[in-house]
Formats: sequence, C-alpha cells, structure tokens
Amino acid sequence: MLIKNIRNIMASAAGVALATSAMADHHMPKTATVAGQFRSEMTYNDDGLAKIEDGGKSSSTTILGLKDVRLYVKGSLNDKATYDFGFDFLQAESSDLVYNAIVNWKVSEMVSMTLGKDYVHQGGYSNSDNVFINNWGDRYQKLAFDRTANAVSLHYAPNSMHNVTVQLVNDLIDDPATDDSEAFYNTSHKQPAAILEYTGEFGAIKPLVQYGQYDMNHSSFWNVGARAKFGATALTFDYGANSMSMPVGAADKAVVFNNMTLRAEHDMGSLAPFFWYNSYNRVDKEITGTETKTNAAGEWYDNANQISVGTSFKSFGDNFAPYVAYRMTSGKFLNSANLEKTGSEGQLAVGLAGNF
Repeated sequence: MLIKNIRNIMASAAGVALATSAMADHHMPKTATVAGQFRSEMTYNDDGLAKIEDGGKSSSTTILGLKDVRLYVKGSLNDKATYDFGFDFLQAESSDLVYNAIVNWKVSEMVSMTLGKDYVHQGGYSNSDNVFINNWGDRYQKLAFDRTANAVSLHYAPNSMHNVTVQLVNDLIDDPATDDSEAFYNTSHKQPAAILEYTGEFGAIKPLVQYGQYDMNHSSFWNVGARAKFGATALTFDYGANSMSMPVGAADKAVVFNNMTLRAEHDMGSLAPFFWYNSYNRVDKEITGTETKTNAAGEWYDNANQISVGTSFKSFGDNFAPYVAYRMTSGKFLNSANLEKTGSEGQLAVGLAGNF
C-alpha cells in the first residue's frame, strides 16, 4: 500500500510540475555553465595478498593512470526549470558516457521534482561524496542499484533546514543470463522500486536517513549518517545495511551487507590532511547455515577493513589540488591449504585533481 500511495503522489506531482513549468516566465534569460574535472594518479601497490599462500612472493606494481575525466553542463531554462548534464569520458561502454542527465521543476516554494538519469539516494553521504574526488580510496560496499539510474524524484523542503525526497527507480530484474543477479523475485518490469530520504540541519550537524525497498519489496536497505563541521574540521559518518532476500526452500532468507564509514578532514590553509576508515562485512548465516568469515584469494567480498591517511595541497589555486595518500585494506582469507590467515594490501598514491 505504501508503494502504491507513493506512485500516486509522484504521478500527481508530475502533472503539477509540468503545468507549473508551462506557466513560467519564459522571458527569463536562459543560462548555461560548462565545467569539468579530472584526476590523475600514480599508485604503488605492495601486492601483500600474495603472501597469504604458503611460500608466496609478492610482486609490487606501480601504475600511472588517468582516473577520471568528466564534463558538466548546468543551467536554467526559465525561473521554474533547471538542468544538469554530466559526461564521464572514461566509461568502458559508450552507452555509459552520459553519467547523469536531469531536469528539475520547481513546483512551489516547498516542492520540486526531478526527472532523468539521476543519482540514486543510497549508501549515505559517503556514497555521494565518493563519486569523483575519492583521494581517500575506493570504498568497499554493496549497493542495491548503480550509482545513477533513470529516476523520478519528488522533493519536499518546508524550509532550508529540512528536505524529504521520495525517489522511484526501475526495480532490479532476475536475469538468468547474469551470474551476479541481485533480484530473485522480479522477473520483469512489474513495478518501480521506492526510496525515501531525509536530510536535515541542526546547527553544525546535518543528519541523513535513507530507506529503500527493491526486488518486488522482498529486499531492502537503510542508511543513517551525519555531517558535522567544527571550525576547520569536517567530519562525516555513515552506517547502513543492504538486506538481499532470496528463496531458500519455502521461506525467504537474507544475506546482509553492512557498512560503516568515518572520514575526518582538517583545513590548515595550504594543507588539508584527512583520515578515512571503512568497514565492510557480509552476513550470510541465514542462507548457508554457517557464517562465512573469510574472502577468496585476491577478492574482497566479505570482511574488509580500510584505512587511508593523506593530505591535499591547496597552495596551487582553486583549480589544482595535488594529494598524497597511503591506503591499506585488511581482512581474513583462506589459503590453498584451507587455513585461515589475515592478509592486507597497501597502496601509496600521488595524484592531482583539478577543475577546468
């Protein structure tokens, strides 16, 4: 019933938004802003996981690569409608060149609506922050959806301190041809999945709550988080779980993916040192009967603890930000003799992030 009511609300809002946009002052000058970002990095990896095997020898690697190149086009069509297009030029598939493409209609002072390929509201602040300038490292996580997807979003902001978003995206589909399918009940496009998000502002603290249902409402995820800024120190905290259900016999069973992330950054003027910690764990006892506590050799799909320390250098203007970071990921593995061992891999990164 909740999902049905949400769909009815969204459909009604769409009609209001289109009507409001049509009545807007079309004499207002149209605006457009073009900007871009890039990130290049040289990374040294110690290949520490090779030491898990008995007698294994690590073989370190050093890679120089272009990590991100993106172009953004933003602007307004009139006093009610704005647009935001993003292009990712390093996507392997040409169909993924368009990273996001949304149009936002301002229905009233408190209500707005977004249509298009949009950021999916999942994974907390850490997921939205980790889109581009992820100098601290790639976060291990298990999201229900891709980072962006075709979506319809309704936003309600009674004032500048509170915002509620209801988002509809295409539900996942059980595809027998895909080994890593995460849908077990939805065999076709039977209904959209619904996501609810709240963000607030209480002085220096900005809380966030997200809840979503997918796979014909058999699976769900939730996240709670907070931002805080005390003088020159910025903190971000997120904790959440993605519960993916599947049929086991005559009952629904779930495997749960847990994430906890903490990030701290201190602006010292010419330097901005940071500390980042992320824990990721898969709980599958309900499915397998015995909890899996180890990873397969060379893979991180269960327990993982990530730590990153480094700094950005801010003496080169607003458009260039060199950085250095040391990242380490550790967890438990089974070696070839089926013995449990703790393994880790470290990275030393020197990079440059810039705007143009």
